[in-house]
Amino acid sequence: MKLKNSIALLLLIGLSSSGFTQIANEKNMLSAISDEGFNNSEAMTRLSQLTDVYGQRLTGSRSYLKAANWVSDEMKKIDLQNVHFENYCADCRGWDIKSFNVEMVAPNYMNISAYPLAMSKSSKGTVSGSVISIESFSDMNDVRKQFKGKLNGKIVLLGKEPKKKSLTDTIEFRFTESELKKMEQKKTAEIKTTPLPELFEGWKTEDRTDQDFLEFIEAEGALAVLTTKSMYLGVLHPSGTYYYKNGDLKPLPYFAIMPEHFSRLYRMIQLKTTPTIRLNLETEFYSEPENNVNIIGEITGNDPKLKSESILLGAHFDSWHSGTGATDNGANAIVLIEALRILKKLKYQPKRTLKIGLWGGEEQAFLGSAAYAEKHFGVLDKKPNKASKKISAYLNLDNGAGLIRGIYLQNNELARPVFKKIFDPIATITNNAITIENNLSTDHETFDYYNIPAFQFIQDNLAYQSVTHHTNLDFLEYVHEDDLMKNAVILAFTIYSLDNMQNQVPRKL
Repeated sequence: MKLKNSIALLLLIGLSSSGFTQIANEKNMLSAISDEGFNNSEAMTRLSQLTDVYGQRLTGSRSYLKAANWVSDEMKKIDLQNVHFENYCADCRGWDIKSFNVEMVAPNYMNISAYPLAMSKSSKGTVSGSVISIESFSDMNDVRKQFKGKLNGKIVLLGKEPKKKSLTDTIEFRFTESELKKMEQKKTAEIKTTPLPELFEGWKTEDRTDQDFLEFIEAEGALAVLTTKSMYLGVLHPSGTYYYKNGDLKPLPYFAIMPEHFSRLYRMIQLKTTPTIRLNLETEFYSEPENNVNIIGEITGNDPKLKSESILLGAHFDSWHSGTGATDNGANAIVLIEALRILKKLKYQPKRTLKIGLWGGEEQAFLGSAAYAEKHFGVLDKKPNKASKKISAYLNLDNGAGLIRGIYLQNNELARPVFKKIFDPIATITNNAITIENNLSTDHETFDYYNIPAFQFIQDNLAYQSVTHHTNLDFLEYVHEDDLMKNAVILAFTIYSLDNMQNQVPRKL
């Protein structure tokens, strides 16, 4: 009896010692990650190189490939292994702007702040036409009836006068404690998801709702379209169109213009004064499938049993064309690289393989991540293969450049204890907010569909929705360096913690 008690005591001491050692190692690792991440950060320098030098990264474009070549070289510089490209689209076309100008020339002069929507074709040189207002194309029968024979040589002003936003409104937003608490209190029953095949089918319709309208007005002889979006004054929101494949519609010159300029033109028409617009647009279409690549790299695992498993990190690398894609999504792509750089600098030897995927074509329909998943985990509408079960977790960053405040569980309640344990030691730099909610419209939905534990981080909005999201102001000025450094530290520690788990992150039941 005494012998058994002694053995039990020794086992207890051994287990306690192991636990203490683990805690000590965790604290030492967090200290080292923080020191490297805050005192020797390379994130802002890399982000400036990516966005200021290489600029916008529109899907299918030559500028995207130039940036992809640069970032793959940067991944090799920090000693990532197996850095390579994987093509994701054989028929996504490229498009570039050569030059453009839009101006009102009567009844007086005004240079109009404008930017062409992606995939617009060139005008026939410099053209001029009077403005005609079409407020909506939701009822195409009515549009045809009302405007048949009236559009030849006209510039179409599409939409109603946008709602005004106050100049005193707040531009940057951070989550409040009460907002985060409300998110944490959401229940599983409240969360809904749309299966990926159904989502893609829906987008095929939603993204092309203007096709009949554009074809009609061009056939009627319209010269161009001017539209806008209700934004803060002075902000242009060009983004789409979504006609990105060979053989898709090439819309007539299609411009987003500044809300103030749109409103002036609209009011002039209401006042029975017809403006005359002079414009030109020169663009180029091309088909170069080699431009359509995901950028992949890894730190190979070292544990004989666990190295076949992976922790996959992802962020989309493409952007729209009017800004440099600093907040959407250059900052987050760089944070992923910086987190791995920190771990490499500390000579951390992961048990599992740490993989990074910078996805192309996210802005169109998760093109890059969906192609990667189909290649590695099986056809979209079939049962996921065995390789999918080797992914312990997928972590995604794509909500602007704001500070990480917690994580969306994507309706995976079983993962809550995992992230609570991870976030507790870093409570001084993040809020530990964990919500059952599923954040929509980014690449983690691809991997969630394959029943991989897939998560998007909660990030402060800052000026993302108000100013930079898909706009001409998506530049480095809206990135806070302190947030960038903190996010890299949070991510590096999260990776380390997941890697040191005995088991994988639980999957949904």
